[in-house]
Amino acid sequence: MSKKLLEINDLTYSYPDGTRALDGVSLMIDEGERVGIIGPNGAGKSTLLLHLNGILGQNGCVRISGMEINRSNLKDVRRKVGMIFQNPDDQLFCPTVFDDVAFGPRNLRIPEDEVARRVRQSLEAVGLMGFEERSAFHLSFGQKKRVAIATVLSMEPELLAIDELSSNLDPGTRRSMIQLLKELGGTQIIVSHDLDLVSQLCQRVIILNNGQKIAEGETREILRNQELLKANDLL
Repeated sequence: MSKKLLEINDLTYSYPDGTRALDGVSLMIDEGERVGIIGPNGAGKSTLLLHLNGILGQNGCVRISGMEINRSNLKDVRRKVGMIFQNPDDQLFCPTVFDDVAFGPRNLRIPEDEVARRVRQSLEAVGLMGFEERSAFHLSFGQKKRVAIATVLSMEPELLAIDELSSNLDPGTRRSMIQLLKELGGTQIIVSHDLDLVSQLCQRVIILNNGQKIAEGETREILRNQELLKANDLL
């Protein structure tokens, strides 16, 4: 029987100017699932992701492995949920790639030999062994994306939350990123406008629009529903 990893119940969020970004969203993701979240600009997709590790929080309930997210347990939550932002420059700020990937574990006061092991394992997973002493600022955009993923993997999360993986990538780099996520496995929630990427990676798809869940189902069924996609500005 599948273990429920993520549970969101009746999540509502409004920005300070009163704009309603999420309006009663509920969903569940099982351990080992790779789920796509699609929808037009302004649908609430990225806002939803920011609730998964407590960056944002308002009305409703979000549980990770049965643990309800609140201010008192954010440190534990952020060990479980690895957030990969659309722009890798939002995650990379240290002098070297090693320091960027080591930052999270060091912040947890993990012993330095274990930090080094995690850095080595994470860089190997994303194909960047030998980049430890390089500066992320001098890497290509695709390489920066890989380093950003490694910074998350070093925390050994239970869930990867990925925002617009293929944004600003050339076709070859995009293909390599899709392959990387396939190889990483585990539980992944992928926000994307790239329907082809979603079709290759995700078993299940959720459509958001105007802050509400419009539809969910098997990827093949959702993506071949032309009428549904057109109605939600996805074609």
